[in-house]
Amino acid sequence: MVNTSLKYVDLIRQRTSKWANWFPEKQDIRVGSYGRFNAQTGRFDVEGNVYDPKFQKLLDATDGKMKLSDYPPVRDEEEKDFAVGSMGVRPKDFSLGSDAVEGIDKAAYKQDWQFMQDKRGAMLVMYKPRQEHFPKGKVFEALYKVPELKDKYIVPSVYKCRAYAIYLSNKTGEKISMALLPKSGEDNKTQLDWWTDSKVENLQIRSDTDYVFSPLFTCKRKIPLIRPLMRDSPTPDPVDEGFWMECYPPWEPLDDDGEIDPVYDDDQEVCT
Repeated sequence: MVNTSLKYVDLIRQRTSKWANWFPEKQDIRVGSYGRFNAQTGRFDVEGNVYDPKFQKLLDATDGKMKLSDYPPVRDEEEKDFAVGSMGVRPKDFSLGSDAVEGIDKAAYKQDWQFMQDKRGAMLVMYKPRQEHFPKGKVFEALYKVPELKDKYIVPSVYKCRAYAIYLSNKTGEKISMALLPKSGEDNKTQLDWWTDSKVENLQIRSDTDYVFSPLFTCKRKIPLIRPLMRDSPTPDPVDEGFWMECYPPWEPLDDDGEIDPVYDDDQEVCT
């Protein structure tokens, strides 16, 4: 049995150095979310958000001056389509014509994806995503001083989009053709629908009129401060995100089915 969500998250992270979300339609992973990764599913289990009123009380206890509501997340401009596959997965030109797919000449996105035989692969497509993130400067600095975040991991940025496609392959060398087409009728300027020739398991395709999906995000943790060698040397104040670091997955290397690889022999530190 394949541990689908864990293997997908692991493969996309290897390719992008970011964290994938197997459930992009859920609204719990937002800028400022904090918690831990589930080593069995790859899911980021949210325990709270730094913009919640109850977290402000924790910040007041350390600073007393900064109100996070004055520093809301920044939403960047719309980006180009984001399309990525894990190692061995190849995007190709769309192979079908208008005789096979009605309206393909008006497609907002169209692509073929070729997967490998006997090797698990993952794919992520986001239609014109926008990145939401902490504003530069004081937010990271203030959060570093909150002791309750010592063993937590925080989400400083999230990719939001109106349409996404995600897939974990079944190792049969399958090819998937997909396109994002305007809906017929009066709604065709704003509403899009996915078309695909495939009925494979584990292919998720969704669309909406607003940026409600969160397929990809970043995550950081505190860097432990080293006690100054000189007793009278002051501990430096954190500057922006300089005292925060990326973290390793809390699971050991996986085999093709998303289970712990029995040949694992590495002492690399992981987030636990």
